Amino acid sequence: MTFTSWLDQTMDYFAKESGIPVEDYSSMVGGMGIGAASSFLIDLFTKGLLNKLLNLGIGVTTAGIGIWGKPAPPRLRKELIPWGMFNLLQVLDMKPSDALELRQSVDDLVSGLKLGDVGKVTEALLRSPDELKAMLGSLTGLKLGEYAALSPPTMPPSAPLARPTLEAPPAPPAPTMPAAPPEIPALRRATSNSYQPPAPSITKRLFRSTLS
Repeated sequence: MTFTSWLDQTMDYFAKESGIPVEDYSSMVGGMGIGAASSFLIDLFTKGLLNKLLNLGIGVTTAGIGIWGKPAPPRLRKELIPWGMFNLLQVLDMKPSDALELRQSVDDLVSGLKLGDVGKVTEALLRSPDELKAMLGSLTGLKLGEYAALSPPTMPPSAPLARPTLEAPPAPPAPTMPAAPPEIPALRRATSNSYQPPAPSITKRLFRSTLS
């Protein structure tokens, strides 16, 4: 029984370049790949304490069979050791976010057990549907439940083509006439009949009356 024999042809070139037998090279790469896949599935559905316990259990079991499982085929044991070591490293890999999630999981688990709340215990160990959607959305870049219609972009309507018509062009506006200048009354020339000399002054009239 083996898990990685189908990788021999793909890994043959790299095994020759590294000087490692192809069976050993494929077993190492395939075992780490299986460990990564199992760890991804565990992270996807579990969190906190249960996540660490599952990685620890799988890692100890597979690595233990690879080391002490004498009846197992040698190639299978070579595959199980890197598989188990990958899961064991996930237990030791404690990022700040993992530490906070683990602490919250333990607190919720203890509180749920004291209250006998099965829902709280489940929430402390398994991811909720909302958390699962958020994780899948972060991987795919899409929000689950929201489907955007992929339609080709619509082009703006084109302007209608101008068609020749038989109608006559509009007549130009009639020219406006300039305003007439204001009428100035004609000056009349003075004649002898119409001319009236100015009246003498009072002084001259008194002087004339004195002389007379």
